[in-house]
Amino acid sequence: MDTAMNIAEKTVWNLDKSHSKLQFSARHMIISEVTGHFNSFEVSVKAGGDFLDSEIEVNIDSKSIDTGITDRDNHLKSPDFFDVEHYPEITFKSTKVEKVDDENYKLYGDFTIRNITKPVVLDVAYGGTIKDPWGLTRAGFKVQGKINRFDYDLKWNALMETGGAVVSKNINITCDIEFTKAN
Repeated sequence: MDTAMNIAEKTVWNLDKSHSKLQFSARHMIISEVTGHFNSFEVSVKAGGDFLDSEIEVNIDSKSIDTGITDRDNHLKSPDFFDVEHYPEITFKSTKVEKVDDENYKLYGDFTIRNITKPVVLDVAYGGTIKDPWGLTRAGFKVQGKINRFDYDLKWNALMETGGAVVSKNINITCDIEFTKAN
């Protein structure tokens, strides 16, 4: 099919920020999980049928990190972690969407933190598409994945006397996202 025709057939979906959240979690001292989220982010979606052949871009304001603890948030914003003064954005750009079944997809893309870009594969659960009481078409998704923070030069760590790390190297990502179809 003609590329120009493919672009014309894509549907724009607008992020419903009031029903969306970008979250992360990390093991703390081996025994517990610490969670946080980003308060400021944009998601751009141009989707083909069944959400295949989609173009997805995510821009996250790294300064908007929020774990509920000011001292921890300030440490995460420092050069030990995100270095938000030098690297104000975290980005994701899709390279491929693969349908696993009617409710599950694999989302492939390039994830960038601190100007370091690595390929990632995320699991996407499709919650469905509905027409809301105001006549808007909505679609909902849960996106999950894992990254190794050391791959992005987020290497600050301290070891406990038992040898375990204070903060795990693997970071879990969980995003609940809702979109409305552009008219």
